[in-house]
Amino acid sequence: MLKILSFLAGFALLLVPAAAQASEGHAHGEGAHVDTDVTLKLGVDRNYRSTNARTRYTDAYGEAEAVAKFHFNAAFFVQAKLHWERVKFATENRAFGGHGLYLENLFASLAFDGNSVALGKFNPNFGMGWDDARLPGFYANEFAKDYQTKEAIGAAYGRKADFGALGTHKFDAAFFFLDNTSLSRSAFNRPAYGPGQGPLSTTQRLGQNRAIYGGPGNTTAPESFAFQYEIADPAGVAGLVFAAGYRYLAAGDKQPAGLQAGNGPVASRASHGTVAAARYEIGLPAGFVLTPFVEWAKFTDVFNSDPNIGVNQFKDRAYLTTAAILTWRDWTLVASRMTRTFARPDNEAVAGAFFNQEDRQVAANLLYKVWDDLTLGAGYRKTRAVPVFGNVNRQAVTNSFGAQAVYTLEF
Repeated sequence: MLKILSFLAGFALLLVPAAAQASEGHAHGEGAHVDTDVTLKLGVDRNYRSTNARTRYTDAYGEAEAVAKFHFNAAFFVQAKLHWERVKFATENRAFGGHGLYLENLFASLAFDGNSVALGKFNPNFGMGWDDARLPGFYANEFAKDYQTKEAIGAAYGRKADFGALGTHKFDAAFFFLDNTSLSRSAFNRPAYGPGQGPLSTTQRLGQNRAIYGGPGNTTAPESFAFQYEIADPAGVAGLVFAAGYRYLAAGDKQPAGLQAGNGPVASRASHGTVAAARYEIGLPAGFVLTPFVEWAKFTDVFNSDPNIGVNQFKDRAYLTTAAILTWRDWTLVASRMTRTFARPDNEAVAGAFFNQEDRQVAANLLYKVWDDLTLGAGYRKTRAVPVFGNVNRQAVTNSFGAQAVYTLEF
């Protein structure tokens, strides 16, 4: 309870200046002002059946995001974003356990003539599948969130232009390194880092990232980059969106001497990633809208510091997310299928076929918008993957159902 009260108090401090200046949403005009958006989520996951017995548990959780934009004029603003969420995996029944609060964004942005430039700590644009606005449903896009690029420090550029019959085109570029400064430190829970078995295997987000941990993107200067090009409504086809992107994560500057694989020390490597996605909103009779969604992504030399099995390797990964989104009035039904394939381990003698598995997940979500600012949802998922704990020597099949409430506020 003390942790929850502390979290609420911290968010209240962020909201005070915004609430003092605006009481009717974001109707401020072009003068200096502050916009604040808060998203609160309460949910529960129940793993009711699993071939790995230790995975059967109930996890009640919360999540909150507070975004404050300090507008100096119509073109220039500074954004800060606080995020409170689970930073440790559940290992047993729990209620609001393993949560941490951290600073996800802190950057300045300048817009001019269809262009925008940002400098600071931000989330580079790469892929669409992880985005709840593009693929809604709290079980619909879990695998794609693996490659959501967050907490990067550097510079970003964006350009958006309307080409008439050719649609709206958007280009994003970012040059960065993954935050390994004190800005990455979390409050309330600060999970540690390290290979091997034990409680470290519950780490979902590090309490503080450091350059010494190594791995792709974990440099001390902006040596990584990401590009994405997006086309919306091409050739007059309303509701059709294409996106393609490329991401390069430079080899980490440092590597801890104690980080060992079965075949010796693991050196940092660079990782290349590509992504392609499409979604198309199709109007149907009686007010129904069907939106097919597909996204494919592939990455080379993904750093797998795997505390579950005590082996650290670099392996290629490939992802495929397919989904169908059906909306009618205030109802949304989402069905999705995800695969995550691991391939080419460093040493077959060490890894064997075990590391060349394909994780799979099918999911369904039903969402209902009670009010404009409140959405309730229920979901089901069936996952085949190596579990976080318990018998980590083979994949487990786990069935889950869950519920979630999402409430949004604007000041």
